[in-house]
Amino acid sequence: MQVKVFEAKDMATGLKMVKEALGPDALILSTRTIRNGSFGMLGKPMMEITAAVDTNWQEPEPAPEPPARPAARTRLVPSRDRGAARPDLTYEDLWRESESDRHPSAAAGRDLPAAGRDIQSELAELRTLVKGLASRMSTLDAPPGLRSPYVEPEFAAPAGHNAAMDPVTGFLTGYGINQETAQVVARFTRETIDKARHLDSAGLIAILRTAIARLFSTVRVLDDRPDRQRRLSLIGPTGVGKTTTLAKIAAHYLGRHGGRIGLITIDTYRIAAVEQLKVYGEIMRLPVEVVLAPQELEAALDKFSDVDLILIDTAGRSPKSGLDIEELAAFLRPELGIDNHLLLSATTRERELEETVRRFSVLPISNFIFSKIDECDQLGVLLNIHYKNDTPISFLTNGQRVPEDLLMPTPADIAALILNDHGSPKHG
Repeated sequence: MQVKVFEAKDMATGLKMVKEALGPDALILSTRTIRNGSFGMLGKPMMEITAAVDTNWQEPEPAPEPPARPAARTRLVPSRDRGAARPDLTYEDLWRESESDRHPSAAAGRDLPAAGRDIQSELAELRTLVKGLASRMSTLDAPPGLRSPYVEPEFAAPAGHNAAMDPVTGFLTGYGINQETAQVVARFTRETIDKARHLDSAGLIAILRTAIARLFSTVRVLDDRPDRQRRLSLIGPTGVGKTTTLAKIAAHYLGRHGGRIGLITIDTYRIAAVEQLKVYGEIMRLPVEVVLAPQELEAALDKFSDVDLILIDTAGRSPKSGLDIEELAAFLRPELGIDNHLLLSATTRERELEETVRRFSVLPISNFIFSKIDECDQLGVLLNIHYKNDTPISFLTNGQRVPEDLLMPTPADIAALILNDHGSPKHG
């Protein structure tokens, strides 16, 4: 007996390969779905067919083209016995006989004893079952599109994405991670996913969260009470929530460590900006200094020489205005020992965020703060911007409440937020 294993994209193609290699009398021993390629269970499904034939089958010589069928039946046609007429046969009868001439095994099957006919019947039934299986398995060739954040078993790419995109990359882009960064995560997880057994959507997300967390770096600046004075400034474009975030940081520090805090504002451009910070200062009983010129900032810092933490609020600057940012740089000189935290709104388009980071890089940027994450359906932009710049994240803000809506995340926290299927992140 000759046994061979075939792999094909679907059952119909596989059966054709079996017939061409082993002949029409080949017996299908087993079929199963396998996945090839470097993505393990995420690879494209293939059919593996094991077939056998009693003897080595030799492919017959190509048969001559059959004669054209006449327009109408005739009851008198020449038979294969030379010179004899067969008035009892129609054209179709002769056609079946000519088929038997080309494929003797088919004719022989009609002359088999009862046991042989039983085998032929079982084989025909098996082939019918296999055809039914082939029609059901054909749906695996075109899995339904992945709609974020729901995960289909085949982890297909979201509808509208490049069909050539690998499944993990396509899955990640459904969460707002751009293709370039998603490919990095996919490479990090490829070996782990290949080795996994019985991986479901929850298992896939767990693996991806671990990989994403490894790409982040964070700084928890208020975890401990500093042993020396710390100076933090909040910089960034207009409308990202700098003053509110500064108040949250101050209230959070007071609630955790107590101690003394000084507030400084150099935001004298925005209407009522000084008054807003003074209100926060009165509520928390913190002193507030207003600085109008760069030389005045050093004097204000000296005035707060005995406090633990100095928080500096700045005016919003347009990333497109180089003069505005240069003016800000004149205040926040490196020798003053100020950590500049660039505030970025997670609701801003990624291209604009990249431009903001580039423009503000004239100043030394210590950390990123992402605000308004509660207003976003997808937070993949956090990974996109962080991966390109490798600047640690110190805070996230997720609402207007002071001080509740302030997060000091770990890398694992941010990864969970990015692949979060269950709504807004927790407050606190």
